[in-house]
Amino acid sequence: MAFASGQISTESTNGIKRYIGVAPVFVLGVNPTKQELEKIYNTQLENAPEYVSVVEVGEDKHKVANVRLDFIIKTDPEKSNDIDLISKATFFIRKEARYNRDNTKVQVIDKYGRTAWVTIEQAKNHEIPVYSNGPANLDADYRPCYVGEEELTNFIKAYLNIPNVMKYVNEKWVLVDNPADCEARLENIEKYFNGDFSELKNVIALQPNNKVKVLFGVRITDDGKQYQTVYNQMFLKNNVSDYSRLDKDLQERKANGAYPSTEFETCVLKEYNVEATDFSKPTDDPFGAAPSATPWG
Repeated sequence: MAFASGQISTESTNGIKRYIGVAPVFVLGVNPTKQELEKIYNTQLENAPEYVSVVEVGEDKHKVANVRLDFIIKTDPEKSNDIDLISKATFFIRKEARYNRDNTKVQVIDKYGRTAWVTIEQAKNHEIPVYSNGPANLDADYRPCYVGEEELTNFIKAYLNIPNVMKYVNEKWVLVDNPADCEARLENIEKYFNGDFSELKNVIALQPNNKVKVLFGVRITDDGKQYQTVYNQMFLKNNVSDYSRLDKDLQERKANGAYPSTEFETCVLKEYNVEATDFSKPTDDPFGAAPSATPWG
């Protein structure tokens, strides 16, 4: 008998359910204190959360301040297949501007939360770059964009339901009548690196009952452990029901190598289940077709 003795079989003790899909969520808070987290999750924590750190980045491995921003989110069960889930959408902001690979261009952000890439000289003069299809969709009142700021801003814009500053009239894009209603730019990011998140808390408090749609996923480690996660590259306003743009963005990033160990599906939120292999289906036999009778009789 050529079998090892094996191990005693036991039932799984991990009864935690994981979920994938799109769901509208409320925002319960941002970077909560230890006491606030204990109240939200109804548990006791040993240590207080640490949101500010220093990381090494780039080929030269230079050190830079880094802040983690945890937005605690809760699904709306009535719109999420009766799934009541508390999770978090996490963003990381580095205390440096975002440059392209050869440092010839810098990403900038205007007062409406729109971003574009400009040359260093254009940035100094606040020029609007012109592309093959026309000038960039950008206001001259822009500044350098922190690494990670674009994703954070898009989340806030979707949550606050801030409208586009441009509208399509007579086959061309023009400014809306009240551009001030479309402003969306954070101005106190420097304070985040000192642990002051009051700006973000005040922003969320502008519309405390709002919802934003997020895509939940499940990250699977090499040893088979599953972790709930949130796709933080795109978010949808609560009134959006067409997920095609979200799916397109996801598939493009996965095709470029992102999220190799995370399962996503752009559907209504549902419980995540690993599909078992169906051995009843015919498969190609690498050893040739099995004989109809054994050679041993």
